[in-house]
Amino acid sequence: MRHLLEIANRIDALNRTVARVVRWGLLANAILITLNALSRKLLSIAYSSAFDLQWQFFAATVLLMAAYTFQRDEHVRIDIATEKLGERGLAWLDLAGICLVLLPVCVVLVWVSTPHFLTSFLSGESRATRESTSEIPGWIIKGFIPGGFLLLGLQGVAEAIRCVACIRGVLPRPVRRNMLIEKS
Repeated sequence: MRHLLEIANRIDALNRTVARVVRWGLLANAILITLNALSRKLLSIAYSSAFDLQWQFFAATVLLMAAYTFQRDEHVRIDIATEKLGERGLAWLDLAGICLVLLPVCVVLVWVSTPHFLTSFLSGESRATRESTSEIPGWIIKGFIPGGFLLLGLQGVAEAIRCVACIRGVLPRPVRRNMLIEKS
């Protein structure tokens, strides 16, 4: 069990590192949004590439931070259903949810989205359409879909390991309510 918990801790460290990087991406996106708004309002200049970058930054943030949100136990949970469960009962419920819902969904989404990403990447697809003249490669955002769900699936494995450890009495069910990005 100790080796499995070490693996879970390494997965946690990976997702904390991704969260730290994404945090800087959020700052860059805020600056981009501000500059784009100022250029449109003050200079009457609109850049479709800047708009495309904004939504791609946002989408990447959501996809990459899902695993960290799950790690921190900040995801949606129905407290009425879980408030009367003890540590082991909650661990069993979490383990069932991870194994029956989270992991299968992550596997399917990685499986389905990876070929779309690879096709887009190999063809050099851009975002240029009739509505947008942006030349930002479309494969970039498509790559975040399997990547984000892979990270979420890995975090699901880490949490499942902790649930089993709790059920076996090896460690208590952790409570992680602090959204600050921890130092590893």
